[in-house]
This record gives sequence, structure tokens and C-alpha cells, in this order.
Amino acid sequence: MSLVVLGASANIQVSVDSSPFWDRSESSIAANPLNSLNLVGASKRFFDPPDYGFVLAAYATFDGGSTWSEAPPLQLGAGWGGISDPAVAWDGAGNAYLVALPFNPGTPPDLTGPLVGIAVYQSTDGGNTWGAPNLIHTSSGDDKQGAAGDWNSASPFFGNVYAAWDDGSNLAFARTTDNGATWIGVGAQPVGTPLALGDSFAPEPTVADDGTLYIVWTAGSDIKFVKSTDGGDSFSAPVVAATGITPLSSPPLPAPDGFPELPGAKFRVVTIASACAGTGGVFTVAWADYREGVSRVYYRTSTGGGTNWLGGPSGQPLLTGAVASLPTQHDFHPQLACTPSGQIACCFYELGPVVGYGPSLINVVIAASIDGGGSFPYRLTVTDLPWDPAVDAPLSHGRPTTTFIGDYFGLAASDVGFFPFWTDTRTGIQEMFTARATVS
Repeated sequence: MSLVVLGASANIQVSVDSSPFWDRSESSIAANPLNSLNLVGASKRFFDPPDYGFVLAAYATFDGGSTWSEAPPLQLGAGWGGISDPAVAWDGAGNAYLVALPFNPGTPPDLTGPLVGIAVYQSTDGGNTWGAPNLIHTSSGDDKQGAAGDWNSASPFFGNVYAAWDDGSNLAFARTTDNGATWIGVGAQPVGTPLALGDSFAPEPTVADDGTLYIVWTAGSDIKFVKSTDGGDSFSAPVVAATGITPLSSPPLPAPDGFPELPGAKFRVVTIASACAGTGGVFTVAWADYREGVSRVYYRTSTGGGTNWLGGPSGQPLLTGAVASLPTQHDFHPQLACTPSGQIACCFYELGPVVGYGPSLINVVIAASIDGGGSFPYRLTVTDLPWDPAVDAPLSHGRPTTTFIGDYFGLAASDVGFFPFWTDTRTGIQEMFTARATVS
């Protein structure tokens, strides 16, 4: 078996801009459970890169990623300066959801002002158009949301859509069980009622084929999760999935403007845990780790729904042996996804010199497992050209020493393959690209 990228053109350009001010980065993508050829994506869309001014843009495909259209601009709430941190999901009726983080206007050189809360946009036509935002939670501490839908029609909670985010350092939660008509928290509690206190960073929800919901987050040198087997009516206490990790942080990395940067690069990086829950109780988490003195993707897999784990408590390298990365390469921003048949893929950015092109370039790499996360022996470079993260890069919060390519990017899976959804500068402008990869 091997990983292959399908299509007459392996890399598909999703956004097409005429201005270098319309940078695209930090993306999310999800496949319609009723139609695997219909996917929606979303990303930041800058209008003032030097002053970190942006909103979100949404995209849709109905032919498995071969062609894409961009939705009309998303409506902003009264007084909002922009929206951030895209997370997309689907319910069981073919409605798409974009969970966004609105903020008030800032002032140059940073146009991101105080945070407003969590807003949800809904599309009833496969992602072509989006309704007005529904502000489901209001807190100046809200940040970095994730979203997931229950995608399996055999699940007792098929069609539920879940969102999780940080409210300060507390893990906040919301769900809809009625196709977006209403949003509630855990049990009968209101939206945003915390599931864990004091250590949540960048939570990500994922749903197994039996409807079990997991929410994973980074807690310092640990990866933690909570679990619900009743559609969000109740949750387990927080459980440690991995301990003793070495996140991308300062020290040892430089952080001239508060965000860590990899050696040889100016863009900001961070360790955000990714997760996917597959078939038969398989549950996998992955993260960027600096324990080797170079950024590597580490992971840990449970074959019992988070009750027993393979390997040591601090995880293991994703790639070893013949498929391991070169010492000159940094692997970061891992994204996990599972197909309905149980294949697992991890997609990540790889930074370093590329023979024939130059130093400090990025390729998008995907690795796959067909043994329930026991190993990832299949590796493929998705990008047919490496891209330069220094080209057309916005300034992070307007700071001249740190640029922005996104703190994460998208990866979706369906019965027709895996769909990475990444930022790319091959056109001279930050644009969104995608491809379809399969294991065959």
C-alpha cells in the first residue's frame, strides 16, 4: 500500500486573489456526512496585513475538491472589528456550521481589539451562502474554539454539533441537538459552562463512530481530555492522555514578541493538540514536540476509548525509520483525521531546506496509519512545490519581528480520502490550497 495524491492537478488553488493585502491563512475544513463530495472550508482573510486586520472567508466544493467557490462576505455583528479562529462542522441534515471568534476594533498597528465571545454561522446550501451570526456566548476571555459534528448515521447522537473553546484558562462547551435552532451546554446548563478549570489551551472536539465525544487540549506539559458517551449530557473528569511533553515554547525557542519562532523562521508557532476518534474505540492525539531539539510530531493512541494506551506516557515519534524526517527539518502544526473505514492520517507542515529550491521553505506532508494508530508507515509530500513562509506574510499583531502563517490548518476525511487545506505562497500571495490523498 501507499499514499497517493489524486487528480489531474495534484494541488488545487482554492482562493484566487489579485491583491497581496488579501492574505489567507489559518484554516479549517469538514466533509458533509450526507455527501462526501461536498466540503466546506474557512480561513482568515486579511484586509490590512501590516496592522493584523482580518475577517474570515468561507469556501465550498461539490465535486470532491476539484473546483471551489468562495461565499459572499460573512456578516459582522454590530460593532465588531473582525472575526477569527475558524472551525467548521456539519450536522446530520446537511447544514454546515462555522464557529467564529468575533472581536472589537483595535487601533494600528493591531486592529484586533477586545474579544467579544463565540459566534456561529450556518449554511443551509452546502456552504454557498451563510446566514447572520448567532452570538451563543459572550466573554472577553473566549478564545481558540474547535468544532465537530457527529457524522455517523448509526450513532444515537447523529447530527449533534459540538463546540469547545477557552474562556480564560477554563474549558467551555456548547452543542446543538436541533440543527442549530438552539445551543446549550453540558446537561441542561447554559452555553459555556466549564468542563475543566484552570489549564485549558486550544481544545479540539472529535467524535467516534459510536457517538462518543472527546475534547482534547494542551495543559502545559500534558495533553488532557474529557469524554462524553451520552451526547454531551455529561462528561468524565479530565484525564491525562500524554505527560512530559516538550511544547513549542520559550525557552528554548526565541519569542521576540511573545510567540515562539522556529530557528531560521520569523513566523509564530505553538503546540496545539490534535485528535481523531475512529472506529472500534481507537482514539489518537498528536502534537508538535521539541524534546529532540528540533520540532517533531509526537502522538499517542488508545485502543480502548482513552482507557488504555500504546507506548510510553510521553508519546512516541509519528515517523520513524525510513519515513523519518531529516535532522534539518522541523515538523509542526499536526492535524489528525479518520475515515469511516478507520484509516488515520496526520498532516503537518515541514520547514527546512529543500534541494533545488532554497532554505526555510515549507512542504505539506501527510502520514497514514491502517492499523488503528499503531504505526504511521506511509508518508507522502502533498505539495508539488514548496512554499516560502516569508512571502506576503502578515505581521502578527502588527509586530515587525513576528509574522503569521496561521497557528493551525485544516484536514478533513471522508470515504473518498483525506483533504489537507493549507496556506501557500507559490503565487506570490498567501492563498488557500488543497489536495485529495488516499491510501491504496
